[in-house]
Amino acid sequence: MKQRIALLIRLREEDKKLIEELAKRYDISEADIVRIALKEFIERHEVKVSS
Repeated sequence: MKQRIALLIRLREEDKKLIEELAKRYDISEADIVRIALKEFIERHEVKVSS
């Protein structure tokens, strides 16, 4: 398994609440919500990420 890297992000309070609500709704972690959102953004915008 690849090692995970910690990332600090600053959010508005309402953005944090949205992430919390989504995490509760889907019974996954807040980190997973952010990870999924990032992956979907990358796919939608056809961003190429080098390994």
